[in-house]
Amino acid sequence: MTAPLAPAMREAPPAAKGAAFDLPGGPDAVLLLHGLTGSPFEMRHVADRLHAMGMRCRAPVMPGHGGDPRALADLAWTSWVEGARRELEALGGARRTFLVGCSMGALVACALAHARPDEVDALALLAPALELSGTARLAGFLARHTPLRDLLPPIPKLGGSDVRDRAMRLANPTMEAVPLAAVGELVALARHVDGLLPGIAAPALVVAGRRDHTVKLSGARRLARRIGSGPARLVVLEQSCHLVGIDCERDRCAEEVAIFFETIPGLDKGDQGGAWQGT
Repeated sequence: MTAPLAPAMREAPPAAKGAAFDLPGGPDAVLLLHGLTGSPFEMRHVADRLHAMGMRCRAPVMPGHGGDPRALADLAWTSWVEGARRELEALGGARRTFLVGCSMGALVACALAHARPDEVDALALLAPALELSGTARLAGFLARHTPLRDLLPPIPKLGGSDVRDRAMRLANPTMEAVPLAAVGELVALARHVDGLLPGIAAPALVVAGRRDHTVKLSGARRLARRIGSGPARLVVLEQSCHLVGIDCERDRCAEEVAIFFETIPGLDKGDQGGAWQGT
């Protein structure tokens, strides 16, 4: 049976549900990166499983998120990577450092692993946005070919987030719209990461939903095949949509990530003597 949403999170106001968190632990640490128009909420179930293993789990609000969707319209994809890089530096001194990214966050995690190979021990990539699907793909096309994309209003996200589990879909504090320019930056980030994949040495696990309406399963397969440390193991959750970390098979998703991280050997990165706490 899939675990229900924790009462504290279910009853919290939307702003609190989507807030950044830093769960104390150590000596291992995890940086969890959410997707475009999302929030740390979509990473919390996986984080709780890893925190139960004693790991510090830090999930920031990505640049341009947490407020008016129009704030995303002025950001280049490099801002997401730079913001995540600063968060990674905050985890310095951990015995092992893991990255978990969802959708856009998965692409950012790949970019960090390529740029900072000595600081990233493994990757868990949930529904990586390497190839967009459906409406998202159309928005990406328009973003690349519409000269007035920066002048158009944000596109409403009708129906909420791409989650089959109704309770989680209603609880998820996602943005209600997305600027076309932001989708264009997501496409540019995907192209950049696709070129980086053969140079990524960190071991990786890829988890995707069979019923995903936002990104293509072929993109997850491509990533798993092309990543330099691969081929990576690809887990396809048959009943899940895009946000696999909070959808109907979220327990299995979290367990797959936990088991994978347990297989990663620890490297000597300095003093590992005591428990290492978050702020």
